Amino acid sequence: MIELLRAIIHPVDRLTRAGILALAACGVLIVGGVDYLTGYEISMSLFYLGPVAAAAWYAERWTGFAIAVFSCMTWYIAEIGTGSQYSHPAIPVWNALVRFGFFFITGLLMATLRKSLRTQQYLARTDGLTGLYGRRAFEETLRHDLALAQRRQSALTLAYLDLDDFKALNDTHGHAQGDRVLRVVGRVLKVSIRETDTAARLGGDEFALVLPDTDSHGAQQVISKLARDLDEALEAATWRVTCSIGVVTFRASARSPEQALATADELMYQVKHKGKGAVAFSVVGEAVQPRSAADAPQAARR
Repeated sequence: MIELLRAIIHPVDRLTRAGILALAACGVLIVGGVDYLTGYEISMSLFYLGPVAAAAWYAERWTGFAIAVFSCMTWYIAEIGTGSQYSHPAIPVWNALVRFGFFFITGLLMATLRKSLRTQQYLARTDGLTGLYGRRAFEETLRHDLALAQRRQSALTLAYLDLDDFKALNDTHGHAQGDRVLRVVGRVLKVSIRETDTAARLGGDEFALVLPDTDSHGAQQVISKLARDLDEALEAATWRVTCSIGVVTFRASARSPEQALATADELMYQVKHKGKGAVAFSVVGEAVQPRSAADAPQAARR
């Protein structure tokens, strides 16, 4: 049953607002036709809620409002068309307005619920301080990108970043200053990646990047420039904080997100143990010694 619902819902999610409006309007016309054929003795009012709710859920409030108005008019026409007799001509108008209120409130509730759901989904996937992906969302993306790299037999690069002496800065200048550092790092990461890349704050002062379709040469260019940009941003703010980075390129290798992150994390800690403020590049199965960003090849502008 769940799979059937998914099969129905997925195509609707891909429709434009105009497409959803047209689909909902067709639904109203179908219900209105049935309402007319069954006559006034059988009420079909409940079934108008389907198109109204769908329009409000998938295309938001104003589309739901438009379908609520259309549903009200369709019901009124069907009611009058059946030849129903009322003691006063204003009664069907009143009934139509009452139904409109019912349809409108339903649409409003559905639109509000959908907006709240989207907000919660965004907050669940996004780090509130930096605006980058959170750990859970990043691991989901990494899992997808690893599987895609294996299928395409293409390279994928994962970078693990950790701020050096960040705890000392927090202890000396306070957490507010530490938050400023994290936001600066987040901004640098955002402007340094392509649309196909993903950046995340994994927690604390740890960050990660996944670069699909990026071999070791491309990784050196991208991460070397990123490391220089980070150093310049941190030095400009006179923060005595550097960044240790472990960069691992996977060559169409089947790995879980946990294994991939652990590999990059281990390489990053090798950098820390050998002096901090440097970048280590590695291809899975090949050992590469840590070196500073200044020693890496000149990065091409992206």
